[in-house]
Amino acid sequence: MYPFRLDGEFLKDILNDPRMLEIFWSEYGFEEWSGLGYRGVSRRVTFRKSSLMGEVARYYSDDYILRAPDAGAAGKHILDNWQPVRDVMSHRILVLGDIGLDKLLQRSFFFGFKGWVEVSGYCPGDPLPNRKFADLCTLANNAGVVLDQILEGINPVKERIIDPGKRGVFGGKGEKGDPSGFIKKLFRR
Repeated sequence: MYPFRLDGEFLKDILNDPRMLEIFWSEYGFEEWSGLGYRGVSRRVTFRKSSLMGEVARYYSDDYILRAPDAGAAGKHILDNWQPVRDVMSHRILVLGDIGLDKLLQRSFFFGFKGWVEVSGYCPGDPLPNRKFADLCTLANNAGVVLDQILEGINPVKERIIDPGKRGVFGGKGEKGDPSGFIKKLFRR
């Protein structure tokens, strides 16, 4: 059904292959990361609040995409051992595994004043687990498509890869959908 193979080694290659770090992950601001016994990629997003007087506040949000065979066990281990970081409000951790995670795990530090951590598990190719992690799941799916092209000998930098679709849907023809869908998106919560 999906254009790439879904085994543990392939999932590890999505995150740890040096070509993927150079070609794919760096384009989205990700860097190699390791900690708590896991390896993957991470990025920091800066949020600035400004007014007419200038910058009022600045805080950060960290995104992590990690690899573990059992996302459920890894998610609980990460949630129990994760520590707050100064000026970082949100830590989103997506664990790619052969076995997904049934629900979103959350924990706040000092009633949310020192931030919070959210952990979700995902097996690439499965339906998206929730909207909070839709962007990271889509990146993981698209990384699988790019790595599959690299392994076939196609250079994704020089040759255009067919758009796998929005929100991680692979191949095939897209559907036009509801013409008034943009209005629904405006009022979606």
